[in-house]
Amino acid sequence: MVLEPQSKFSSDDVEELLKKEGPWKLSPKAATRVSKAAQFVHTVVHQDRPIYGINTGFGRLAQVRIPEKDLISLQINLLRSHACGLGAPSPARVVRRLLLLRVLSLGKGYSGVSQEIIQRHFDYLNSGLLPYVPEQGSVGASGDLAPLAHLSLTLIGEGDFVDPETGALIEAQKVLRKHKWQAIPIRPKEGLALTNGTQFSLAWAMEVLRQLKQVWPWVLDAAALSVEGHQATSAVYLDKIHQLKSHPHQQVIAKEMIKRLKASEHMKAHRDCDRVQDAYSFRCIPQVLGPCLSLIEKADELLTGEINSVSDNPIIFADDKEILSCGHFHAQSVSMACDLLSIAMTTIANLSERRIDQLVNPLTSRHSGFLASNPGVESGLMIVQTAAASLASENKTLAHPASADTISTNGNQEDHVSMAPWAARKALMILGNLRKIVASEILCSIRSCVLESTRTGKRFSGFVEKKLASLADDVPEAFQSGDRSFAKDWTAIEKLMAREDHESFR
Repeated sequence: MVLEPQSKFSSDDVEELLKKEGPWKLSPKAATRVSKAAQFVHTVVHQDRPIYGINTGFGRLAQVRIPEKDLISLQINLLRSHACGLGAPSPARVVRRLLLLRVLSLGKGYSGVSQEIIQRHFDYLNSGLLPYVPEQGSVGASGDLAPLAHLSLTLIGEGDFVDPETGALIEAQKVLRKHKWQAIPIRPKEGLALTNGTQFSLAWAMEVLRQLKQVWPWVLDAAALSVEGHQATSAVYLDKIHQLKSHPHQQVIAKEMIKRLKASEHMKAHRDCDRVQDAYSFRCIPQVLGPCLSLIEKADELLTGEINSVSDNPIIFADDKEILSCGHFHAQSVSMACDLLSIAMTTIANLSERRIDQLVNPLTSRHSGFLASNPGVESGLMIVQTAAASLASENKTLAHPASADTISTNGNQEDHVSMAPWAARKALMILGNLRKIVASEILCSIRSCVLESTRTGKRFSGFVEKKLASLADDVPEAFQSGDRSFAKDWTAIEKLMAREDHESFR
């Protein structure tokens, strides 16, 4: 697998690359760029002028000039001292993505690292062995210093790997000996280049986006099932209505709802019913989910920009024989992308939870209270709504924007930070809650549809009929009447939603 980091990659492209088999290597053009930048660094270390991170200290210590005899120690000490992350190991999928994203940045040829360092990242991907990269300890500026230092220590035979079978930590020296890998000698600038990057934040953010793209079709499916089960109308989704609102994504959602509800006998019967309007959680699905889709696509755009960026400091312009300081290590774009996703997912979850209440609440349900077969003796799906409400409320707290927070570090030299890693990790928490809430809505809408079909004998739309049949095959327990522990039902639906063989995003 030959990789050209100067190519443009979407978030989906990165996920597809991670599915491919190795061995990986840089393209010849990329290898030339990388070597040229590394050689230029080698030539400037003997000059008498101060160059940040090459012959000076770091951060607030940038004013300290480092003698030539200590330049290698400077870089190694950086890796050792900065490897002070905390918490559990990052998930394997996140670390694999992190390795690839690091190659895409370093391989552009502006960081001054050796080809050997980049190839060792490929070696890790090819072997399936992943360094221990703790979840906590980065503020998402000056690079993801602590987690990237843990990753990079393994290059010099220090730090740890994670056993892929047991999850136990294995000393890097043992792994290198087993695979006959030599510890890589670190040269001037390389320690700094290895820790200056936004890719840890980005790898977590892309995990949120990947999983959200899996959940998204289920959000629309759940809404359609609820509309049918609640005897709500589809007329509010007509194209001529939404053409009057100049929001393209709202129009997309309306069309998706019409597609899912087309030719429903229940929708036809609704034309002559005595109800004038449905609750907002049904009537305003396009108006709410449309802006959510806009935020998701904007977040994807921001993350794609970061995927295709250099995030080092200083930057090596070998052709121009310049080394320039900058702030490309700052992950504000990643942090804000994650906050956009958090706002969108919280809103989606709120709407879904409200439809759950409409389906089961005796004051609004079209069927028996809490969809129980024998109300009173049975509680039905009463506490499914309560549990969903608890998750929706968790999300409202988690949706507080991390990107609006900052805390000064490193003696006030690094006085504004992005908090992108936390923005991404809490967005993943919101996503987990969203998946559970949508699974709960599907569970409630299944029972509503079963009761509605039994009551009227009418057929649902072709899409909904097909969806119900598929769900009956995959989660037959969700179609059973009577009280039981519904946790197993929604867990089964949640697992189904995590499968990668469902309809793609949009």
